[in-house]
Amino acid sequence: MGLVKPIGSLDRGLSKDELIALAESNAHEVIESGQYDLLKVYVEMKRYELYFKTVMDKVREAALVVAQETGMKSFDYAGAKVSNTQRSVFNFDNDPTWQKLHDESQHLKERIKQHEALLKQVRGEKEEYLNEETGELIEIYAPTEQIVESIMVKL
Repeated sequence: MGLVKPIGSLDRGLSKDELIALAESNAHEVIESGQYDLLKVYVEMKRYELYFKTVMDKVREAALVVAQETGMKSFDYAGAKVSNTQRSVFNFDNDPTWQKLHDESQHLKERIKQHEALLKQVRGEKEEYLNEETGELIEIYAPTEQIVESIMVKL
């Protein structure tokens, strides 16, 4: 069994759930076989992920042009339903109330980041902190910390 199914070799009659199950089964076989360096396999698969995402984006753009030129609205292909859709995208920037609320939201997000940075500096369970904006003495509590291991691939 190869690591990746060649283009065109997947059964077109498989549902989304069946495709996921097949992928999980294939991944399990690769992992359990012991014949692959899984760290290298993962790095190479990240390369393919970037490659396929880029190819799909470009093909989607070209397919949209074809669908628009032919006037095709929808069709079925091997169990997949394809639709040429339209959606509205709203830009609210010209409304002063929306802009004010948006700015307040951005300000709050920034304050949250600043407070999180402050909380990361707490030694022990809690500390007292002088809020320079309000002059108020407040108790701040140290966040709980969990170490999560992962693999990061930079291409």
